[in-house]
Amino acid sequence: MKLIEIENCKVGYILKGFVNHKNKGHYIIFIKSYHFPDFIGAMISTKNFENKNVLMSENHFNETFEDGTKCKIIFNNSHLVLAKLHKFFDMGPFELCGVLSEVGIKFVEDNINKLDLENWQQYLEKTSVNND
Repeated sequence: MKLIEIENCKVGYILKGFVNHKNKGHYIIFIKSYHFPDFIGAMISTKNFENKNVLMSENHFNETFEDGTKCKIIFNNSHLVLAKLHKFFDMGPFELCGVLSEVGIKFVEDNINKLDLENWQQYLEKTSVNND
C-alpha cells in the first residue's frame, strides 16, 4: 500500500480516500491543489450511469508506477464522471493506486476543464433525475 500526502500528488495520480471509500466510494483522479489541503479532482466509475459518464480506454492508464511496481488501478471498463470536483482532505488518508498516462491526463482535462467546480452533493443535485 502506497500512502501519499496531498502535497506530494501530481496531476493524473489515482487515489483512494479511506474515509470516502468506506461506503463503496469511487477512485479519485488528482488534478491540482485547491485551498490546500483540499484539491480539485475527477472521479472514475466502472459504470456509465444513465449515460452521464464517458468511457475511457486502456491507453489512458499506466500499468506501472515510475519505480516499476504494478498499479492497482488500470483500465477496467473505466468511465470518467463528467464533473470537476472539490475533493476534501478529510476524505483521506489517501492511497496512491494508479496513474494516468499523458494521453489519459489530456482526456480528463479536455472533458472537465471547462466545467464549474462543485462538490459531490452539488453534482448529485444537478444530475438528479428528480430535478425539476
